[in-house]
Amino acid sequence: MLTGPNSAALRDAVHGLRPHWTPRGPEPAAFFTLGAPSYLDLAPDPESDVYQKRADSSRPLLRESFGWLYTRLADVLGEHLGAPVHYPEHLALPGFHVWLSAAVFTKPIAPLHFDLQYRAFSWPPGSDLKRQISFTLAIRLPAAGGGLNLWEVSHEQFLRAREKGWIESVADLRRFHALRYVPYTVGRMVIHSGHALHQVAPSARVEPGDERLTLQGHGVWCDGRWLLYW
Repeated sequence: MLTGPNSAALRDAVHGLRPHWTPRGPEPAAFFTLGAPSYLDLAPDPESDVYQKRADSSRPLLRESFGWLYTRLADVLGEHLGAPVHYPEHLALPGFHVWLSAAVFTKPIAPLHFDLQYRAFSWPPGSDLKRQISFTLAIRLPAAGGGLNLWEVSHEQFLRAREKGWIESVADLRRFHALRYVPYTVGRMVIHSGHALHQVAPSARVEPGDERLTLQGHGVWCDGRWLLYW
């Protein structure tokens, strides 16, 4: 999706907006977001207005700074998915995860999860919530690489297994389903359903100056097109 020079220029542009990054986690922060991720700003408290305020305030900045990127993203996804792509004005644009070197981890400590944040929104008629996508575009990766851990088991399967008493938590699913590691490549996008269990994969090691920078987003199928958001 992006050439090496494009990715490097995009990384510099994201860092040029550092005053607009939102620190996440304990201080001193080394993990940030640029934009409004619904899994952090809405899903934990659907009654909160934090997500909407951040989505609305970040949208003009992201459009002005990365309009070319959103056009490119829509073109690539539209061609790959065989249907047009739209950015709803009331939802946050796909945004950025920024892990500086102190936040890059070498153990599988990231939360295991399913992408269910679409449940926090009201979708227009014609929406099919069983048809969704999640995507990650790697812009910069640690020297030892980065990727996604994926288990081919759905949230519905998890609920059924827990109801039958076979498991107690999402983590228990790892005993019954094989891990598939999906490596990221700078400039290339990874797309999956979001319904399968997954986790940000650790890096093998951390070197000085390492950084993990990605563009993140989701899509829901609605009446012949994909609605993208974060």
